Amino acid sequence: MKKVIWFMLILLLMSGCSYNPSDEDIVDTHDEITNLGKFMEFVKNVNQGKEDQIRVVRYTIEGDPMLHDLEYDGEIITSTTDTTRDQFGKGSVSTATCKSITVKETDEGTYYNLSGCNKTNRDNSILVIRQ
Repeated sequence: MKKVIWFMLILLLMSGCSYNPSDEDIVDTHDEITNLGKFMEFVKNVNQGKEDQIRVVRYTIEGDPMLHDLEYDGEIITSTTDTTRDQFGKGSVSTATCKSITVKETDEGTYYNLSGCNKTNRDNSILVIRQ
């Protein structure tokens, strides 16, 4: 009986550390992407100077969510990455301001990255769409 109680307690603690994405989030689960249309609309709005905001949720191999909030005010993209739920990562929150989104197409896929950012020592990738 004690083992069952401990198991339930561990499951309860682990579920408190997770993140349940909303229907609005762009979710990347090992290259399976949901709400891709919402992401493409965000890129279009940035290119047209229209205000918009999105959240991209990427899951690690272990299943930990990493959040990337992008808010565009018509001129600047504010990028906030939150890796505090990643048990094997740095576990930090980092914010930068960036000027644009670059798109790079290769044989492996299409890479969307932030450019013109005020911080250079961070990962500025947003999303990779594999071929």
